[in-house]
Amino acid sequence: ALVIGGIAGYMGGWVDYLIQRFTEIVRVIPVIPLYMGLAASFPKEWSTTQIYFAMTMILGLVGWPTLARRIRGALLSLRDEDYVVAARLAGASPARIIGRHMLPAFTSFIIVDLVISFPYMILSETALSFIGLGLRPPAISWGILLQDAQNIRAIQQAPWLFIPAAVVVTAVIAFTVLGDGVRDAADPYAVSGG
Repeated sequence: ALVIGGIAGYMGGWVDYLIQRFTEIVRVIPVIPLYMGLAASFPKEWSTTQIYFAMTMILGLVGWPTLARRIRGALLSLRDEDYVVAARLAGASPARIIGRHMLPAFTSFIIVDLVISFPYMILSETALSFIGLGLRPPAISWGILLQDAQNIRAIQQAPWLFIPAAVVVTAVIAFTVLGDGVRDAADPYAVSGG
């Protein structure tokens, strides 16, 4: 995502156009059926580690266009800054301009975006494990614990089985608030959406 967004944002023109069309094609793929299809294809004999790695790859495969698009937007705004123009006029290569001049200017942006993407990853893994397409018992996952808690009789006899739902909600809210805080700290002049 970083490389693709960087090339699109720095180069512009037809390169940007082609990369943006490709990311739009990837973004319109329905995510839930894709998750379900790919997760259902996991062999039953895979270990928990292999399934977790495959789930991470699936989430990354589907989630990269959003980050690439945001990086592109950030680089488009930086591309005409004086220090970038000066580096270009001094004969610096595009890779050097992006790596030495533009990347440090929006490193905080990348960190904020990664923190904000944590709730999405938590919910995705929990949902896949809950419906039985992610991690499987005996592995421990919030989705597996919620799967145990979906039986009303089990909740009546053991109400503590509902605790994972509260933990998931708390974790998602905490990472969202943390992401907003990191964004505000990284760019104190930006207007917060709240």
